[in-house]
Amino acid sequence: MLLKRLLFLLAVSCLAMPSWAQSAKDGCAITLSGKIIDSDSGEPLPASTVTLSPQLKRLISDERGSFSFGLLCAGTYTLEVQTVGYTPYKKQLVLSKGQSLTVRLHQQDVALGEVEISGHRSASASPNTAASISGRELDMTKGGTLAASIQSIPGVNMLQTGATIAKPVIHGLHSNRILILNNGIRQEGQQWGSEHAPEIDPFIAKNITVVKGSEAIRYGADALGGVVLVEPPALPSSPPLHVELNAAGSSNGRGIAGSATLSGGITKWKGFGWRLQGTTKKAGNVRSADYYLDNTGVKEINYSAAAGYTSTKMSVEGYFSHFNTKLGILKDSHIGNVNDLITRISFGRPFFDVPFSYGIDAPMQKIRHDLFKLKGHLHLADGTNLNATYGFQFDNREEYDQRRVLTGKPTLDMHLSTHTLDLNIEKLNEQGWKRITGISLVNQVNNSVQGTGVTPLIPNYDSFGAGAYAIVRHIKNERELEAGLRYEYKYLDALGYNRDKELYGGTHHFNNLSASLGGVWHFGPKWHLRSNLGLAWRPPAVSELYSNGLHHGTVSYEIGDANLKAERSYKWLNSIEYQTEKLSFELDGYINHIEHYIYLKPSLSYFENIRGAFPVYNYTQTNARLIGADLNLTYHLTPYIEYGLKGSVIRARDVSNNAYLPWIPSDRVRNSVKLTLPEKKTFSGSFLEFGYRFTARQDRYEPESDYASPPPAYHLFDASVGTEWKTRTNSLLVSLTAENLTNRLYKEYLNRFRYFAHDLGRNVTFRATWRF
Repeated sequence: MLLKRLLFLLAVSCLAMPSWAQSAKDGCAITLSGKIIDSDSGEPLPASTVTLSPQLKRLISDERGSFSFGLLCAGTYTLEVQTVGYTPYKKQLVLSKGQSLTVRLHQQDVALGEVEISGHRSASASPNTAASISGRELDMTKGGTLAASIQSIPGVNMLQTGATIAKPVIHGLHSNRILILNNGIRQEGQQWGSEHAPEIDPFIAKNITVVKGSEAIRYGADALGGVVLVEPPALPSSPPLHVELNAAGSSNGRGIAGSATLSGGITKWKGFGWRLQGTTKKAGNVRSADYYLDNTGVKEINYSAAAGYTSTKMSVEGYFSHFNTKLGILKDSHIGNVNDLITRISFGRPFFDVPFSYGIDAPMQKIRHDLFKLKGHLHLADGTNLNATYGFQFDNREEYDQRRVLTGKPTLDMHLSTHTLDLNIEKLNEQGWKRITGISLVNQVNNSVQGTGVTPLIPNYDSFGAGAYAIVRHIKNERELEAGLRYEYKYLDALGYNRDKELYGGTHHFNNLSASLGGVWHFGPKWHLRSNLGLAWRPPAVSELYSNGLHHGTVSYEIGDANLKAERSYKWLNSIEYQTEKLSFELDGYINHIEHYIYLKPSLSYFENIRGAFPVYNYTQTNARLIGADLNLTYHLTPYIEYGLKGSVIRARDVSNNAYLPWIPSDRVRNSVKLTLPEKKTFSGSFLEFGYRFTARQDRYEPESDYASPPPAYHLFDASVGTEWKTRTNSLLVSLTAENLTNRLYKEYLNRFRYFAHDLGRNVTFRATWRF
C-alpha cells in the first residue's frame, strides 16, 4: 500500500512541476553530462571531483562515475576532473548544444595543488546496487554513530538499544549478516548482540559506501546481507601539512564531540605520507519529549595513525586505530521482579523523573577495540595487480550490572583476538576482461576473563576460516557483466561451563559455495539498469549456538541451540536509475529467500534471580522470505529549489509456518525541500532544508508474539541550514540541524528499549569543519 503511495506522490510531483526555470527561458538550457572511467579497466570512478569554469560549478561523480551540469548557456568552458591516484584531466569545451562525453583517467601519482596524493585501486567495483555518502553530506552527520551516518540511504535502518547504541540494518538484515570493512579490514568484534555497536569512529571516514546486495564472493560469509565500506582519505605523499578540525555539539544530552586530523609528507622522501587523527566525545542523559532517560550518557576517546609509501609501481601502508568507549544502559530497563517488569512494560515509560547528569553507572559497557593493518600493492607492466592485506584486531568487551558484591567487576568480560590475511591477483586483458582470484584466511580466539562472579553468556572458542574465490568481469561500451564463485570453510571449537557447572560446547565444521551473477546496462546517458543474483551462506555464530544466560546489555535471558544449521540465501536485486539535469530517481526491488534463517524469538516467559527479572528469548530458525523496494528521487523545481523523496517498504514472512517475522523495519518515507543560494565569492553551498518523515506502525507481526505490541506510527519534522566559507587555502563549513522539531513523543519498533521508554525528543546539533 505504501509503495502505491510513493508512486502516487511521484506522479503528482511530476505533474505539478514547472517545465523550465527562468534561465531556460533565456536560452540557457544546455546540459553537459559524462562518465569518468579508468583508462585501463574501463571501470567507473566514483567520488571524483568535477569542476566547470568560469562559473566554478563543482560536483562529485556518483557511484557509476557519472556527472551532469544543467542549465548552461552557450559559450566556452573549462572542464577539470580530479580523483585520488589518477592524473588530473583538463579540457576546454565550446558548447552550443547538449553534449555527453567519456573522461578516461590514467593511474599514476597525482598532484593536487601543492600536495601530492597517491593511491592504487585494488579489487574492482561491484555491479551490485550501492550508495555512498561523502563530502558535504558526510560532514552533516559528524558527531553521530556509524549507523546514524548512513540511515538516510533508502533501505538502511538502525537497530537500537536505547538512545546511545545503534547498528546498521540493510534490507531487514543486521549483526553477523552485515559485513563492515574498516579501512579495508573486515571489522571483527563481539557484534552478535543488538547492543553491540560497531567499534568504529566515523570521524575517520572520507567516504562511506553501503552495498545493498550480497557480497559473499569478495568478502566471505558475513556479507550475506550487505557491506558497509568505511574509507579514510588517501595518504598524501608530499608536503605541506594539512589540518582538519571538526566540532559538534548537540542540545539533547548536552553532547560535545571534537576531532582533529593532521596529514602530510616529507620533502626528502618523495612518495611517503602520514596521517594522525584523534576524537573525543561526551554526552549525558538524553531526553524524550517530556522526561530524561536515566544513565544514558556516553564517553569516547579514539585515535589512529597511518603511514605509507606510494610510487607508480607499488605501495605499502601501515595503519593503527584505537577505539575506547563507555556507554550507559537505561537503568529503568533493569527491574527487580516479574510483576514489576510486566507492569513497567505495560506502562511503557519510567515511573519516576530524573535530572540531567553526565554520570555513567552500572548497568553500563566499556569497549576497547584495537586494529592494526599492513597492506601492500604491486602494479606490473602487463596489467596485473598483486594485493596483500594483513589485519590484527583485539576486542575487549566489559558489561557491568547492578549488584551488591563485586561492584567494581564486570559481569561479562570477553577478549577476542582476530588475525586476517587477504591475497588477490587482478589481471586485465586487451579485450576488456578482468579476472580477480584470491584467498582469505581468518583465525579467532575468544576467552572470557575469570573472576567476574557470573557464568559467561557464551563459551570460550577458537575459530578458523579459509576461502578461495574467482571473479570475472567484462566491461564494453554500455554493458558491464560480472560472475563470481567462492568456496569457504569454517571450523569452530567451543568449550565452557554452564550455570550448573557442567562442561558444554562442541566442534563444528561448516563449508559451502557462494556464487553471483550480475550486470549493468546503460541505456544512453539517462537510463541505467542493474541486476544481481547472489547465492550466499552464513554459519551460525557462537552466541546463536550456545548462549545460555543473562545478557545485561539487552536486558534479556538468551538461550541458543547447538543444532542450528548454516543459513542459505538466494537474493535477486534489481535497480533502475534515471538521471537528467532536473530529475533523477533510483528504484530498487529485491527478493531474498533464506533457508534456515536464524533469529531471536520471544518466549513470552521470564527469568528471575537476585539480579532482577528478564524476558526470555530463544534462538531458532526457519525458512524466510523478504521482499522489498527502495525509492530515492530528486527533482529541481528551479535552479535553486530541490524536492526530495525517499522511501522503503519490506515484507518478511516465515514461510515454513506461514507467519510474520519479528524485528523487521516498518514502512517509511521522507519528503524534503531544499533551497540553495547562489554561489558567492567566498561563500558556497549555502542552503536551507526542511524535511518530513513518516514511519508506519509495524502491523505485520503475530499477535501475542512479543512482550509488547509494535508502537503507533509517527511523524517527525526536521530542518537544517548551513554554508561554507572559502579562501584560497582555507575552508570553514558550519551547519545547524534540528531533528524532531515538534518534540513529538514516539517509539521506534527497532529500538530494543521501546518496552521501557520513548525515543529521542527535539535535538539541535551544531557542526563545524575547518580545513586548512
